[in-house]
Amino acid sequence: MGRPPGNDDHYRARRWAAARRRLRSAIAWTVTGLVVFVPLCAYAASPNGTAWTIGGGIVAAVLVLAFAALFAWRAAGRHATSELVRDWAAARGAGYWGRDMPAQPSPDPPEALSDLQQLADSGIPEATPLLRMGDRRYVTDVVAITVDGIPARIANHCYEEDTYGSKGERHTTYTHDLIALLEYPLRVTPMRVVRRSAVGRLLRGAGDAIRGIGAMRVEDLENDLFRERYAVEVADDADPVDVFAVFDPSVQERLAHGRTIPDIDLIEVEGPWLLLAWSGELDGDELERLDVMVEAVRWGIATLGSRRFTER
Repeated sequence: MGRPPGNDDHYRARRWAAARRRLRSAIAWTVTGLVVFVPLCAYAASPNGTAWTIGGGIVAAVLVLAFAALFAWRAAGRHATSELVRDWAAARGAGYWGRDMPAQPSPDPPEALSDLQQLADSGIPEATPLLRMGDRRYVTDVVAITVDGIPARIANHCYEEDTYGSKGERHTTYTHDLIALLEYPLRVTPMRVVRRSAVGRLLRGAGDAIRGIGAMRVEDLENDLFRERYAVEVADDADPVDVFAVFDPSVQERLAHGRTIPDIDLIEVEGPWLLLAWSGELDGDELERLDVMVEAVRWGIATLGSRRFTER
């Protein structure tokens, strides 16, 4: 017996199917254009230039088809990812709001929607610094799920930043993250926990000095490996006792060695909002990232929430 198909196999099969549908449409339109365009150009060209006109038309058609195939493949990947994330959410009783999906009949009246579906359909607030970054920002494939009784949303998040060259030409960069966002009473707010990059580790002291400019400071915790890998930023007037209560020696040790939330690159706390971010857009062949984010949310509730201190 063969190995049962995994997430990667399902993703590739769905992506190929979606790509074929899109590519068939692109080929049909390209052939139609050739049938109309090339004879007209050949007729208008001089007798000595007819062959060059036809050859140029064929080359243009090949280029058009190549770009169409590339765009079809990318669009098919997004469509397959959305289908798989929707299935993942449905299997767990979660709400889902996606992109590029066929319209589904919705309950009437709107109040018949489940609480989680209403949460998935609602907009993501600009609640933390990451969610306010960029000139434009948006989310896709939003999953609303309950973790330990607390509603949370997991989604692909992207923000766009525009820069301009010396001649006024615009360049846009895109930054993608898989995020989790929830509202919960938190012990220390505002706060940011940033995973240091390789360069950030080398320039740790200088980087911390820069981070400390303004209303935030970098808290100097006792675990050397933790300080090497993470920077904890809190408000200037934050109570160090609260900070050290949240990041006690066991929490620092587990984070430093990657035994909890090993892939989370950023934690932001502002007011009642907790955001966790993992760099890179979610693809359909890596749905295990969703399970990791659920566990990260569970960790955030248990570790950063104020209720764990009041219940002791």
